[in-house]
Amino acid sequence: MKKVKEKKSDTISLEEKVMVLIGAYSNKELYSACSVFIFGLLILMLNQVVLSVFLSQFFTLILTVVSVLLMVMPIILLQYRHFQKMKNVEENFPNFVKAISEGLTSNMSLPQSVDYASRSNFGALTPYIDRMMSQISWGISFEDAFRNMARSINNRLITRAVSTIIEAHTYGGKIAKALDSIGKSVTEIEKLRRERISMISGQMMQGYVIFFVFVGVMIGLVAFLLPVLGSDAMGVGTGNVDLAAQYAVKFKHLSILQGFFSGIAIGKLSEGSIAAGFKHALIMSLIGYVALTLATL
Repeated sequence: MKKVKEKKSDTISLEEKVMVLIGAYSNKELYSACSVFIFGLLILMLNQVVLSVFLSQFFTLILTVVSVLLMVMPIILLQYRHFQKMKNVEENFPNFVKAISEGLTSNMSLPQSVDYASRSNFGALTPYIDRMMSQISWGISFEDAFRNMARSINNRLITRAVSTIIEAHTYGGKIAKALDSIGKSVTEIEKLRRERISMISGQMMQGYVIFFVFVGVMIGLVAFLLPVLGSDAMGVGTGNVDLAAQYAVKFKHLSILQGFFSGIAIGKLSEGSIAAGFKHALIMSLIGYVALTLATL
């Protein structure tokens, strides 16, 4: 029955996942992101409905790019800041485990060792540790407080390590030795991740070069092939002009799709996170869109 209860408490509902995701950001960050997003959306709607009638195509393009940036950038910045925060948490977690292990070697109990370790500074992990210690002071059990900390962090590596610590505390054994193993494994995983990033940085540059070559080919087609297709020299007349314009729009959309998915792939390969790939996707999609639009002016 005990194991069933523990399993039940470890499952997270969709509502809890949403609350954890929202709780990862401060109210100021969320309000600022929503305000900038709404402002960008209003500019986009105003530009498409009203301003596009009076402004030239070039200025309409500039306003469209600015409004899309205002809508997308806050979301990407929030995701990327959260990604960097999780990296800092993972880097500091082995030090936290090591501090707990030092307390255990001094003949302290595990809760006392955690209290001893919580007095140090562990960067982005410190607020989660302080919250956990506050819950323990309110009478919440050590296991539940530790489990709540892992849920609030919402990181697979930290959750797995915390589950191992709780199991070692529940069933006894050499907890200090288990903590040393956990700290070493987390450090080794972080080391392997950094090595992977350094090895894949060359492939990331290669991905950018391939995308720029792709955009160059699209610009060449738009600048040289499509005008020939749309000219009367083909002997078809104005029918080909519409065909050339349709292909220009399709090439523009194709460059956006290519930039988006290439950026996601580059971010996933280089930093191991789709959220980190959004910044590459935004840069590449905007470059492709602006370049193809300017080529068709």
